[in-house]
Amino acid sequence: MTETVDVSVVIVNWNTRDLLLGVIQSLLETTRRTAMEIIVVDNASHDGSPEAVRERYPSVQIIVNDDNLGFARANNVGFRAARGRAVCLVNTDVVALDGVIDTLYAYLVEHPEVAMVGPRTYNEQGGTRQNCRRFPSLLNAVGDHLWLKRTGLVPGRSLPPETYDHTHPAEVLSGCFLMVRREAMDRVGMLDEDFFFYGEDTDWGKRFHDAGWVSVYHPEAEAIHFGGGSTKAYPVKYYLIMEKSDLLYWRKHHPLWERAVYAVVRLLHHAVSTVAWAAIWVLLPRRREQAALKVRGSVINAVWLLTRRSLVVTPGWS
Repeated sequence: MTETVDVSVVIVNWNTRDLLLGVIQSLLETTRRTAMEIIVVDNASHDGSPEAVRERYPSVQIIVNDDNLGFARANNVGFRAARGRAVCLVNTDVVALDGVIDTLYAYLVEHPEVAMVGPRTYNEQGGTRQNCRRFPSLLNAVGDHLWLKRTGLVPGRSLPPETYDHTHPAEVLSGCFLMVRREAMDRVGMLDEDFFFYGEDTDWGKRFHDAGWVSVYHPEAEAIHFGGGSTKAYPVKYYLIMEKSDLLYWRKHHPLWERAVYAVVRLLHHAVSTVAWAAIWVLLPRRREQAALKVRGSVINAVWLLTRRSLVVTPGWS
């Protein structure tokens, strides 16, 4: 007789062996009431991650890809293998806190209109990460990218701090820890594999929203998210991947004239950012390494916006 599974946790890994082992351990230690399976999808790591998981956690299913398929495509590999009534995306740079899987799954069971539910996440210092967001719009793009949200007159995409202490619907939840009803996913579809990395959670939230489902932030469930587990070693490539993912989202969900205005906003952002960080490089020698990285990232992204030529190689993208 096949064992019933409530939640299939899918963890995509790329060369983060120690973080991967840590998140698996935290999930096993903190899940008590929910029948859970863990599926690790490894994107051709070369740090011994698959071998370490097999040795330490033989009950964990591990799927090893021949190449780095990216975040969305690799998660979909895991979803196809999943048996649970819900699937839960969990990043390797996460630590599950007490009962997070139990609490999220109980909420899904009690609220059949909800497709996605996400926990409160903390940074390393214990502060709440403000990662509930609005869908992208021209207004919040101006607020974020031209820094006008600091005036209080123009909103950015992130919800204000006072919204993180209570359960509420949220347009976009963070893909670092996200539980999804299997029935809803079967209707709406899995992650869009055109997003190699970043932006796939925003696109998914939009598709669920347009299909009439609700996404909910539920702070009674908690986790720690360190951030940047797979990207810290490649910051400039990461900036460009983010840029490309942003434009892909806008192509999917916005008309041509809005996409054109958004591209102008992004170019203005890169121009101002380049000048500002160049000034910091000149005036503050102790911050020159950071400033040089920021200038290089802004220039590379601006060149791509104008010419669609990549000055650095980004995996999975042309």
